[in-house]
Amino acid sequence: MPKIQFYAVNDQRSTAPKQGYWLRPLRLQKIDSKTLAKHVEMDSHIDHARVEYIMASVVKQIREMVLNGHRVQLGELGTVELACHGSCSDSEQELSAKKNVKRLEIKLKPSADLKRAMQEIHLELTTTGDADGRKRDEHGAVVIED
Repeated sequence: MPKIQFYAVNDQRSTAPKQGYWLRPLRLQKIDSKTLAKHVEMDSHIDHARVEYIMASVVKQIREMVLNGHRVQLGELGTVELACHGSCSDSEQELSAKKNVKRLEIKLKPSADLKRAMQEIHLELTTTGDADGRKRDEHGAVVIED
């Protein structure tokens, strides 16, 4: 069963939704495409150079397809799609992409399998990891300030 560790954060920023203690997932090191390709090589027995080439091609195609408005389903991972945030207008005639669309983003909508797997993750609290070396309060929680 996968295990996710969390650390406490004392968020005192004036922009915080609510000041107080929050949990943040402990993030381990970032895995780059070369490392991922080496793991795929061990799993598939295809040399990592070919895996890297294929991964770069897949990423290029996904990027192109999503930016052209397609939704791309990535098997058991989920679907990648373009989403927007913006404002509404009182009438359809007042709508304008330039005026009403404030921000575009790429979203991953997790598959049902991934959602089920996330429900099976064991959660635990930790006081180590990338929280180390940061300013802490009297309770040992990381302090985030403006």
